[in-house]
Amino acid sequence: MPDFPVIDVHVHTYPSREIGRQAMMGAGRTDYGGTVEELLAAMERAGIRAAVQVNMTPIADMRDAARARLPPDLTPAERDEAEARIAQELKGRLRRRNRWTCQVAREHPQMVAFIGLDPTVMTGEEMLAEMEECLGLGARGLKLHPASQRFYPADERLFPVYRRAEELGLPITFHCGPFALGPDEGGYAHPRHFAPLLRRFPRLRVILAHAGLAAYRDALALAEEFPLAMFDCCGLISGTDPHPLLSDEEAAAFLRAIGSQRIMFGSDYPWSDPVLDAERIARLPLSAEEKRAVLHDNAARFLGL
Repeated sequence: MPDFPVIDVHVHTYPSREIGRQAMMGAGRTDYGGTVEELLAAMERAGIRAAVQVNMTPIADMRDAARARLPPDLTPAERDEAEARIAQELKGRLRRRNRWTCQVAREHPQMVAFIGLDPTVMTGEEMLAEMEECLGLGARGLKLHPASQRFYPADERLFPVYRRAEELGLPITFHCGPFALGPDEGGYAHPRHFAPLLRRFPRLRVILAHAGLAAYRDALALAEEFPLAMFDCCGLISGTDPHPLLSDEEAAAFLRAIGSQRIMFGSDYPWSDPVLDAERIARLPLSAEEKRAVLHDNAARFLGL
């Protein structure tokens, strides 16, 4: 393990192992269930002094499931009424998830809270109100997942949120790259779809999570055009995956190409093991300064931790 503290900018937490394992949909490479207690123990083993909860609510999947349960013989008016009920229920679940995340951060100050918003069930005014309320509860940023939530990053419904985030200097973590846990026919989170957003909102403080995954070469092109964009390396540079996307030499070359001052360590707990993933970064053929930047200093500077 590194001989300095680590910051993990990409974890997911759940109220119970049962809920966490259900959310993982069999795609995890660990025995973790996503509980706070398991994560705190892993953080202690890995020397992680802070972790950013990038929790979200899978609204699109929940909406699909709710629609599938509707009777097939509803009249148009009945279907509209049912759709409105579904939207209200989903908004409630998103808000409850956000408040739970903020509560975890209040109880465990090393667990930073990023909260979710969703333009498919919330108006611009509702998203702004939710953001302001959660900031009052201790939230430090936002998490948006274009692929899971099925919108493109430059969706105009989110412009009020982006404008307010620019005003506040509030960071937003976006899933960036392919999505393995659901339909992704639109390629919503491909790196190329972030260029219109970053041109429209040049002062937006973004973290492009996963650095594109299999589309990492496109993420490199994005980094060249938008020098203020930050990235995390979870999933792309993994110590948990027995068959990682990049070899140690390729991972080191990628980190240097994108800029060792612009990419941060993330594990994607509970899908991956923070201990193994931090160890992987620590043994890459990088200088001590580069390793410390990726594992700690970049996140400390960008997030004020």
